[in-house]
Amino acid sequence: MRDLTFRDRLFPFGGGNTTKLALVYFFGNLYFYLPVSTLYLQSKGLNYVQVNSLWGIIVGTMFATEVPTGVIADRLGRKRSINAALALQVVGEVIFIFAYSYWQFALAAVIGGLGFAFSSGSVEALVYDSLRMRLREDEMSKAMGFISAGKQSANLLAFAIGGVLITNLTQERFVLAIAVTACAVAVGWIVSLTLREPRLEVEPADGESSLALMMDGVRMLQGNRQFRRLVLLALATIPFRDYLLNLYQPHFVNAGVPSVWLGLGLALASAVGIFTARYAYLLETRLGTELSLLLVTGLPGVLYLVMAVTPHPTLLVLVFCILLGSSSFKEPIFSHHLNKYIESKNRATTLSLISMVSGIYVALMGLLIGRIGDFSLTYAFIFMGAIVIAGSLLFRWVESA
Repeated sequence: MRDLTFRDRLFPFGGGNTTKLALVYFFGNLYFYLPVSTLYLQSKGLNYVQVNSLWGIIVGTMFATEVPTGVIADRLGRKRSINAALALQVVGEVIFIFAYSYWQFALAAVIGGLGFAFSSGSVEALVYDSLRMRLREDEMSKAMGFISAGKQSANLLAFAIGGVLITNLTQERFVLAIAVTACAVAVGWIVSLTLREPRLEVEPADGESSLALMMDGVRMLQGNRQFRRLVLLALATIPFRDYLLNLYQPHFVNAGVPSVWLGLGLALASAVGIFTARYAYLLETRLGTELSLLLVTGLPGVLYLVMAVTPHPTLLVLVFCILLGSSSFKEPIFSHHLNKYIESKNRATTLSLISMVSGIYVALMGLLIGRIGDFSLTYAFIFMGAIVIAGSLLFRWVESA
C-alpha cells in the first residue's frame, strides 16, 4: 500500500462530488457581514422584532417547502436541486444588498429559506449515492465530516476577514461585506455546476408519484424500529446551536468577558469545529457505535451545564468554544447511520421529512428557551443541557434494541 501524499490527506475523496461539495459549502458560507448583520438591518430602520422575525420567516419557508423540494430532488436529480439552492442563495444576497424596507428583507428571507430547503436532504443523498456507486458508503461519516469542516473553515475565515472589511460601521462598509459575500456564494454556485449525478442500479420509477415517495418515507419511520429510534435520538439531542449563538453574547457580557472575545470566541469555536467535523469518523473506529453515539449526543448537554455555572470569564470562553465546536461531531456520524436505512429512490425526500420534523421541534423549543432566557440566562443553559442529556439517555442507541 502506497504512502499517502499531502494532497491525498488534504483531499481524501479526490476530485469527486464530496470534494466539490466541500468547496460549495466553503464558498456558500463565507458570510463576512454576519457579525454585524443586526446593525446593518437597524441602519435600514428595522426594529428588534422585525430583525428577529426574519429568521422565523426563513424557518417557516423551510418548513413549508422541505418535503416538496425533497421530492423534486428525488425526481429531477440531487445535482439540480443543489444548483437551485445556490442560485436562490445568490439571489437572496443580491436582494439583501438593495433592500431598504422590511418587506424587501422579508422577501430575501423567503428566497433564502427556499434555497436552504432545496439543499436539505439533497446534499446527504448525493454524497451517499456517490460513495455507494464507488462501494465506499461506509465512509459516509468521514465524507460528511470533510464537508462540514469546509463549512467551519469558511466561518473561521469570514469572521476574521469580516472584521477587516467592516473597520468602520458605515453603509459603504456594510454593502461591501454583503457584496463580497454574494460573490463568494456565486463562486459556490459555479462549483456546484460541476457536480455529477450518480447513476445507480436502482432508480425512481418513472410513474411513481410524489405522494408515494413521501409515504415511503413515512412508512419507513413507522415500520423500522431501529431507524425510528435513531431518528428520535437525533431529534432529541439537537444541540440548539442557533440559540446558543443568540444567548452567549449577553451571557459573556454578564460574566465580564471582554467584548473582543465575542468575535474571537466564535472564531476559535469554528476552529474546534473544523477538527471535530473532520475527524468525527475516528470516534466510531476507536469507541464503537454505541459509545460514540452516546458521547456525541450527550457531550453538548454536559457542556451546557458547565457553561451555566462557570463564573470565570476565561474558563467561560473556553467552555463555549468546546461546546460549539464539539457539536460538529454529531452530524457526520448520524448521516452515515441514517442513510444506511434509506433507499436511493426516495433518499432526499425521507431526509427532508426528518428535517421538517426537526424544524418544528427546534422552533417550538426556541419559544420556550427564549422565555426562560428572559427570566434567567443561566436557567436557559441548564434547561438546554438537561434536555440534551435526557434525550441522549432516553433514546440511547443499543445495537440489539
